[in-house]
Amino acid sequence: PLNAISSASNLLLELHKNKLDNRAQELIEIIKKGGDRLEYLIKSLLDVSKIESKKLDLNKQKENLTDIIKEIVKDLFYLIEEREMNLSIDINENIYLMVDKVRIEQVFINLIANALNYTPPKGLISISVKYFTNFINIYIKDSGIGFTEEEKDKIFKKFGKIERYGKGSNIITEGSGLGLYISKEIIELHEGKIWVESNGKDKGSTFVISLPIN
Repeated sequence: PLNAISSASNLLLELHKNKLDNRAQELIEIIKKGGDRLEYLIKSLLDVSKIESKKLDLNKQKENLTDIIKEIVKDLFYLIEEREMNLSIDINENIYLMVDKVRIEQVFINLIANALNYTPPKGLISISVKYFTNFINIYIKDSGIGFTEEEKDKIFKKFGKIERYGKGSNIITEGSGLGLYISKEIIELHEGKIWVESNGKDKGSTFVISLPIN
């Protein structure tokens, strides 16, 4: 049923848009976006099921993490432009690690999209790295909503979404509360760690991913 909803709404918008009035186009866009969100939720729930049954397997190969991050930023450029964000990537060299490319992409898409969504328009986001003896840290820093100490413990748990409301905040709060939980499990399967640093609400945050150099 979801495939039918998605493909039919796409076809209407691609092939028959000129036959529809503005209100009909808006309604089909709502159907399409709702289908996309539902598809993402289903995939997330399937990942949770695999994690809990210890069946989330990795296909690790030597990959260029720098290229992966830059490609994700390129794919999210529409959101960066729409929200007028200032995003910088301070990575000047290629980083080769043994990772599952699809799963690592999933983690970085989630973290970078979260930074864009939970930072008010015209905010600052930076991505940087730091080498240590046996591991590397990747930092995704934003000037967004920030987290309290209690919230830091909650966000990596299943359905640990933090709700934030407030007039004029202009942040995007859609989400299942599963993204960071799944990201944490994926990073730990890579024998790494993930955590967040923040000085409190509305003081920005930095998500840190630590991966072994192998």
